[in-house]
Amino acid sequence: MKQLSKYTFCIALIALVWIPVQASAQLTLDNFTSGAYVKRIINPNVHDRHYAALPPNSPSGQARQTYFGAAPNPDGQWSTLDVGDGRLVVDSGFGCAANLQLGYGYTLAGAEAPLGLNLDGYSGFQLNFQGVATSEELIVVITIWPQTGGYWNYEIVLPPNPNAFPLSFAFSGFGNGEGGSLTQADLSNIDFIAVQIGR
Repeated sequence: MKQLSKYTFCIALIALVWIPVQASAQLTLDNFTSGAYVKRIINPNVHDRHYAALPPNSPSGQARQTYFGAAPNPDGQWSTLDVGDGRLVVDSGFGCAANLQLGYGYTLAGAEAPLGLNLDGYSGFQLNFQGVATSEELIVVITIWPQTGGYWNYEIVLPPNPNAFPLSFAFSGFGNGEGGSLTQADLSNIDFIAVQIGR
C-alpha cells in the first residue's frame, strides 16, 4: 500500500537568532524580509542553488545561499520554496518530499566569505516556526564551522505541529562526533552557518 505524504513548513522570522546568555535581547540573523525568491521544482534530478542579498552589514554576510531539491515524485507534483515578506515556506508536492539547505557566509557570486561572527556570550540559536504540516517527521540540523577548524552539528526531529513555536539549539548541545564541546575560542569566530531541513 502506498503511503500518502505531503508536508509544508513555514519558518517565520527564522529569526535564526542568537540568544545572549545573560540578557533578554536577541539579534536576528535572518528574518526573510530581504532576498525574496520563489522556486518550483518537479524533477528530483534538478536542484536549485541561489544566492540572495541580505541587508548591508548583516551579521549573516552578504548573501543567503539556498539549496533546494525535490525527492522522486510518482504523481508529478511540484515542490515550492517561497522566501520573502518575513517568512520562508517549503511546500512539497503530494507524495514527495523536498529538502532545503540555507547557508550563511557567502558573496552574491557564491564565493565563500567567512563571517567572523563572535557568538561568545550567547547561548544558542533559535528558529521560529509558524507551523509544520507534515505526515511524517521533519529533521532540522544546524551546522557551524568555527575558524578554529572542524564543524559542529545539532539535530532535532520535529513532529507535525499546526501552531507557531520557537525551536532552540543551545550551543551546549552541538557535537562534532568526537565527544567534544564548543569552546569559547570556537564561538568567538564562526566562519559559516548552515541550516538543513527535510526528512
